[in-house]
Formats: sequence, C-alpha cells, structure tokens
Amino acid sequence: MSCRLCKEERPIVKSHVFPEWLHGPLYANKRRFFDLRTFELKRRGTPPKVIYEELLCRECEQQFNKWEGYAHEVFFGNDPSIKIRDCGDRFDLTGLEYAPFKLFQMSLIWRAATSSSPEVPTIYLGPHTERLREMLKRERPGESREYGALLMFPSPSIQKVMEHFFEPPKRLSGRTQGHTAYKAVFGGLFWTFFVSNHSEMLPDELFFARNGRLPVFKYELPTTGFIGEFERYLSSLDPLDDQK
Repeated sequence: MSCRLCKEERPIVKSHVFPEWLHGPLYANKRRFFDLRTFELKRRGTPPKVIYEELLCRECEQQFNKWEGYAHEVFFGNDPSIKIRDCGDRFDLTGLEYAPFKLFQMSLIWRAATSSSPEVPTIYLGPHTERLREMLKRERPGESREYGALLMFPSPSIQKVMEHFFEPPKRLSGRTQGHTAYKAVFGGLFWTFFVSNHSEMLPDELFFARNGRLPVFKYELPTTGFIGEFERYLSSLDPLDDQK
C-alpha cells in the first residue's frame, strides 16, 4: 500500500486525520487564549470522536507530527516569544515560526481532500491536491496567500456553543470574491481555507505572514457574505450529544 504523501510503497500507519487537540477549544487554555473569553470557564462535555485512517507511512507521519507539535506549542505552550495583542477587529499572535505553522495549516486542507473516511466530507480540490502534496512533501510553505487559512474567533454570543462543534472542511457555496473557499470549525475557531489559481489577488493581511504574525479576526454578529454563511451553517447543526 502506498503512502498518500510520498507515494512510496511502505507500511501505512493508522493516523488521526485531524489532530486530537483541535477537537477542543484553543482559547480555553490558560496560557494562550484564556483572556480572550468573556464568560466563566466551565467543564466541557465529551469531546468529538477523533477520526483515524490509514493515510501515511511512518516517516511522513513523523513529518506531519513535527508541524502539529509546533502548532500545539503555539496555542498551548509557554514560549515567551509568542505574544498576543488586541488590535480591535482582530487578535494578533506574533513571534511564530513561518514554515512549520504554515505547513501545518496546509496539511489540514490536504488531509481533508485526501481522506476517504465516511466521517470526512468529500471535497475536490482538483489539481491543487497534487500541488499541495508536493509542497508538503518538499516542506515548501509557499507565500502567505498560497493555500492560506483565515482564522476567526467567535463572538461572545456563540463561544459557548462553539466548544461543542468540530466540523471538517466543506466547500462554501459559490465563490468568495472570485475564490474557492472551504469552511471548517477546528478548536472552537472558524477556519476558512482558500484554494485558488489567483491567490495573489487575496489581501496579505488576512493570512499568517512570513514575519510570524498570525491574525485571528473577531467574528461579530450580525455579519454578511461568507462570514454570515458561517452563522447560518452553524445554526443548522445540532450540538454534539454529550452522552455519546
């Protein structure tokens, strides 16, 4: 059986399609996003089930684990060089390393497109799946707008509900200002992945930058456009059953 990243015929390991720690709220951690919350911390219900699948060989799994480990450190670690600043319409995290975090973001949408698990919605990226695979294999993060992810922090009115949701990427209906985009809920945050042949037209300030700045925009109600579609999408879902 061949590895879906390196394409080599090697023993395949059972991997999580998405990191387990993305199934809970990133902002509940005392060292990173605790101060962003506007309500008292309370015990959460049972987290969503982690999705496993045979995708990668051990060598490629270790490569992905390296990026996931760094991203986990960004949100849950004690690195004093990583700072958070309230910029009004967004929070800026600064002091991040560009390559490992950007590759981590790219790996999420690639895994979603590559997975054949029935628990992961089928998304078709066309030739971008192969391009992403090559970039990940060669550890090339590309420019900030290439397969960039826009992160949004939920408004106080839906933060508590958001703790109970985990949703793999699904394509947004239509196009977002001419670009194909995929919505997801990871770690209690909204993620929008842009997959486009003309990404150079996207504003740089929306995405994780080479200087180590990660913007997390504030999701405020009421909203319109593709952010408003997130609101309608979320309201159509049923909360997870804590008894499962």
